[in-house]
Amino acid sequence: MKNKFYFLLVIVTCALMVIEYFLSDQNLYFTRNIILIGTLLVGCISALSYYIASRSVDHDNPNRFVRGVMGGTFLKFFLCIVAAVVFVFVVKKNLHKPDLYLLMFVYLIYTVLETALLYSISKKK
Repeated sequence: MKNKFYFLLVIVTCALMVIEYFLSDQNLYFTRNIILIGTLLVGCISALSYYIASRSVDHDNPNRFVRGVMGGTFLKFFLCIVAAVVFVFVVKKNLHKPDLYLLMFVYLIYTVLETALLYSISKKK
C-alpha cells in the first residue's frame, strides 16, 4: 500500500507538470520555470511527509500514528512556507502572485492525496 502512494504521486506530479507546461505556454500568466520547479519541490516534500507518517502505521500504539501524521504535516507545511519565503526574497520586485496561488493549489492537491491514502491505510490497521 505504501508503494501505491509513491506511484500515484509520480502520476499526479507528471500530470500537473504537463498541464502547467501547456498552461504557461498558451499565455504568459504563469512563469513556467517557477511553477514547474515548485510543483516538483512540493511533490518531494509530500513524499517525505508521507514517509514520516506511514512509518508509524504498523505500531500498536495509536498515539504514535497521530504523532507521525502531525509531524509529517507540520514538516510539509513548514518546508513549503520556507520555500515560499525564499522565493519571495529572491524574486522581490518581479514577484508574480498567480504563481504562488497556483502552487498553493498544488499543495492542496498533494495534501488531499496524502490524507486519503493515510486514511485508507489506518482503516485497514
